[in-house]
Amino acid sequence: MQNLYDGLERIAGPVNEPTTDQIEADLYRGRRALRRRRVTQSAAGSVFAVAAIAAAFTFTTAGSPASVTPAQPQAIAPATVPARPSATTGDAAPKIELKSYTGKQPKGFILDKVPAGWEVQGVTEAVLTLAPIGIADQEVNSFEGKVAVMLQSVDDTATPKGEVVKVGKDRGVLKKAEDQTDGWTLFVDRKSGPRLQVQVWDGLGWTGEQVVEFAAGITVTKDAQPGHG
Repeated sequence: MQNLYDGLERIAGPVNEPTTDQIEADLYRGRRALRRRRVTQSAAGSVFAVAAIAAAFTFTTAGSPASVTPAQPQAIAPATVPARPSATTGDAAPKIELKSYTGKQPKGFILDKVPAGWEVQGVTEAVLTLAPIGIADQEVNSFEGKVAVMLQSVDDTATPKGEVVKVGKDRGVLKKAEDQTDGWTLFVDRKSGPRLQVQVWDGLGWTGEQVVEFAAGITVTKDAQPGHG
């Protein structure tokens, strides 16, 4: 074994220790190589960053027209014509508010309620007329756009036909006025004498229930007289 070691030393030659100058030269070359490597990596990173920013800007600029979706105009629904109020239910009819009557009671009838904004326009021996305050037509015997309260004519002996309703404690018959949309005629039985008759002109927006409510607040006195015809 010793002969093997001696042979190897002879082949390799004598071992010379490095001088100080050699060590410093080696360190200098190592430091310079390290600096070159760092500069190269930094430059490469900067180039990559610039390239990435440029690519992002190019992508954003190129993609922006496609990414912005123009607002679509909303379709405008065609105008609809409101349905005419139902004469039976009166759901869409103008609101009729009945309020307590505080004015002078007309001869022949005692009123408990009247429509808000209405007044007793006049009374004759045969009819009581109510109308909106300030209406141009002041003729008591003209019923257009008004409400008329009377007794059933002595010449009218027919039994009224229509919807049987309860008017207070009395029996009534409510029917649509001929050729009218929301015009009504209500007949109310009395214990004695002709029936009470209430006529509501077309176009006033009254419901059948409101006609009944109004008539339930009417009391006929001995001064009321039935008409003729």
